[in-house]
Amino acid sequence: MSKQILSAAKRHSKKRTSSSAETTSPRAKRAKNALPLSGTQLSPAEFEASLALPTLDLSSEALEQEINATVLHTNRAPIVVAFVVQMLKYTMPSQPLSSRLSLAQAVMSQGAQSKALNIGLKSGKSAETEGWGEGQPKIRVMGQQLHVMRRSGYDCHDNGTHEEATNEQAVKQAKEKPEEKDVPANIEEAHSLRADEFDSQETIKGDPISPPPSSSSLTADTKPQKQGQQPHQSPEPSIDPPLWALDLEKLRSTSTTTTTTTTNHNTPNLPIHSPHSARTYLLKSFATAPTPTPTPTTSTTPPSDPKTEKPKKPNKALKDPEAKEKEHNLALLLHALDLLFSSWIDTLGPEELDRRAWGWYVRVRPRVEAGRDGWGGRGEVRLGEVLGLRR
Repeated sequence: MSKQILSAAKRHSKKRTSSSAETTSPRAKRAKNALPLSGTQLSPAEFEASLALPTLDLSSEALEQEINATVLHTNRAPIVVAFVVQMLKYTMPSQPLSSRLSLAQAVMSQGAQSKALNIGLKSGKSAETEGWGEGQPKIRVMGQQLHVMRRSGYDCHDNGTHEEATNEQAVKQAKEKPEEKDVPANIEEAHSLRADEFDSQETIKGDPISPPPSSSSLTADTKPQKQGQQPHQSPEPSIDPPLWALDLEKLRSTSTTTTTTTTNHNTPNLPIHSPHSARTYLLKSFATAPTPTPTPTTSTTPPSDPKTEKPKKPNKALKDPEAKEKEHNLALLLHALDLLFSSWIDTLGPEELDRRAWGWYVRVRPRVEAGRDGWGGRGEVRLGEVLGLRR
């Protein structure tokens, strides 16, 4: 009898071990396959490396010839993202790639929200108009005023795990809907990261409609010197804090949900515009413009019946070449924009470069129909026109 009891106990123990392994296995698998944005194992340097955008190794002469001959087929939104990502390298050079992608996504998203309201595709008010984000610091990027969050303690060159400061009370207060008053209740205390380092009631630098934070610090002092004085030397460019662009629409839509507080440099508590989403959007958006096809000759073959014709299955073998072509086109576009902004930065300075960038975008963006008919429409972007804007 005792042997039977012992055998039964062993069988029961094995079942419990197997059940435990089955429940923990999916979790481990999900953690392994999680995007870098939600992972906890990446250092800041590794996180930035995971966001790398494509580059080209061709010689400058051959590369410029290819750029001049390239015509892209895309819609307007990804062109905006590409413009901002490259422009910020010159107007806010201390911002890491993750911040540039987040800010670029915010410029595109905010512009799209505004246009959708103007042409009647959406009704109501934007989250910003309703007061969401009130009290958070603001910066202006390519004509758009963005609410941002400082990534305190983040060093993009750090190869070890480095956590950003977070605040549980910030999430609780920031996700509360503003009171219905003439002046919306702000969340000026919602994200007080470190009171001695950053006052969230003020913008990053200056008033709410100030130019990019680094602009004033990067502009050389050209005041004349009195006779006998040593020539004035411009101070070293100040290192502005890395930023996240807050996603106010998501903040409003998820205001009733509970957010778990974490202290990871890749996962802020407040909703942000994801750099990985911006990168993925860029990689898939730039196809090569189709070449005009000759007018087909009259055929005696009867047309096929769409009711009986079977839909063709997509050729999986063509997916990879198409993705590579789009990635290559993105690299060409980014390089063309790099040449454009680098040619003007020393002449205009960061503030004026930011101001002019929108006009340059308008000159090269795809031409689509006005109003609702042109919403999301695709057209041609000639990279030679981008190079033609250089100084």
